[in-house]
Amino acid sequence: MSTFTQPWRRRQEIPDPQVRDAADQFESARKVLFAQPPSSGLLLPLMNAAAIAIELYLKCLSAEKVYTDAGKGISKVSAAPAMRGHGLTDLLREVGDDVKFELDLAFRPEVSAFGDLSFQDALKKCEGVFKESRYPFEPNSDVSKYPLGLLMACSDFLQQFVAKLPTRETIQYA
Repeated sequence: MSTFTQPWRRRQEIPDPQVRDAADQFESARKVLFAQPPSSGLLLPLMNAAAIAIELYLKCLSAEKVYTDAGKGISKVSAAPAMRGHGLTDLLREVGDDVKFELDLAFRPEVSAFGDLSFQDALKKCEGVFKESRYPFEPNSDVSKYPLGLLMACSDFLQQFVAKLPTRETIQYA
């Protein structure tokens, strides 16, 4: 039986490549859906794909590496988000302050068509779209309260931001 020990408490690679890959796939799907004509009946999947892409991009900016003993001195490497859930502003709180600052700085000129919004303010306007795009038939559900253009801009912005972000590795020892 092998003994697996790790000399660190927490290890991160920001952006996490595994979580980013999943985010990129949802962003690609969002772009395919967005290219469809307005009468295609794909609004809810479009909104959902955007919400998932945004969520995963935020999670790739705070995920932790997980090393699982696979035997014979080999580890399986996976990722765990800093928090579970779909709350976009909650996920943003998990992102390091330096990256949050860069996000906000890069975001304002990108979405000037929507006013002088901070990145956090934009996420607040998109908060809840994941649930509502899945359950539009529930009482009090109203997907029209989410600005579709801003949702698309946030998803596109995060894809571009994460693609340009230099990889940062951190290790916290026990």
